Amino acid sequence: MAEIGIGTNKKLLDLFNQMKNGSLILAPSFQRKLVWNNKHKESFIETILKGFPFPEIYLADGDIDLETQTSQTLVVDGQQRLDTIYRYVTSSEHFPVKNIKKFKELTKEEQTRFFDYVIVVRDLGRISKKEIQEIFERINSVGYALNAIEIQNSLYEGEFITTAKEILNQNQEIFAKIDLFTDSESARMQDLEYILLMMATLEEGGYFRGDKEIETYVKRYDDEYPNKEEITKLLKDIFDLINACKFEPDSLWNRKSSFFSLTIELAKFEQKNQALPEVYQISNRLKQLEEEIQKNKTKDRETDEYAQYYHYNYAGTTSKKARDIRGAFLRKVLEEIPVNQKLAG
Repeated sequence: MAEIGIGTNKKLLDLFNQMKNGSLILAPSFQRKLVWNNKHKESFIETILKGFPFPEIYLADGDIDLETQTSQTLVVDGQQRLDTIYRYVTSSEHFPVKNIKKFKELTKEEQTRFFDYVIVVRDLGRISKKEIQEIFERINSVGYALNAIEIQNSLYEGEFITTAKEILNQNQEIFAKIDLFTDSESARMQDLEYILLMMATLEEGGYFRGDKEIETYVKRYDDEYPNKEEITKLLKDIFDLINACKFEPDSLWNRKSSFFSLTIELAKFEQKNQALPEVYQISNRLKQLEEEIQKNKTKDRETDEYAQYYHYNYAGTTSKKARDIRGAFLRKVLEEIPVNQKLAG
């Protein structure tokens, strides 16, 4: 199939007027029923009011009435977003606004900015219903990862994400202390995605590439997350342990890649031994280990495990291979630490 779809920009007002006159069809036969609740809708409207971007919408040409020389446009993806915009502007009873300003309460300047908001549109043109259906299914497949905008605006706000937010809030002081995230990263919700990645890795029972499994668990545990208390406590205990080690600010263990691997491997250690190492044991061993890594970092990584760990702490850090190598290296080190039987008992 040749490439389909032309990217373009449309002002919100233009799309609103198309909905108003009926030329933009929000609910073609292949669309799913609307599922957003009012909190979802308010959060989405707030995105527009703040001038933040949201993912592009997909449109396709519909029927042409040859007698009246008018045409219709079908919404392939973006139904809920456009419907929410229409209901907000028209003060629909189906969208009772509670936590943000009603449209009529906005100043003239705010209303103008709202209507001037630019929406990214991918125009698929005149394609067959079969092609439309296939595109719709691919856009909405599980393989499409969550992005920070969707997380930030709570388009997914089930138990898995709620748990991640709670874990992040509980441990914010520790993360700030070691500068794990920049202000810019936090603003783009990368700190939340980082916690979600840890949780998904623990649920998966092994490493994977990038963040491709996060959405799987977000959807699986949307209504209920059975391991919420266990994972929350486990991660809190691990973060407290790492914090108690008092690594230098520029320590290798305060880098996201090593902090991630160390957290996951300590979690596996705890799950296996029913206890975490004592602070003095893990602190001394990791400080010694860092010295060994720094001393050997320029050696051939094919033959030197320290050089290999150093390399994969900085290059291709989110690949499955890098995560597997870092994890195996730390697992071997942790296995050398004796388990406190009193704590394990």
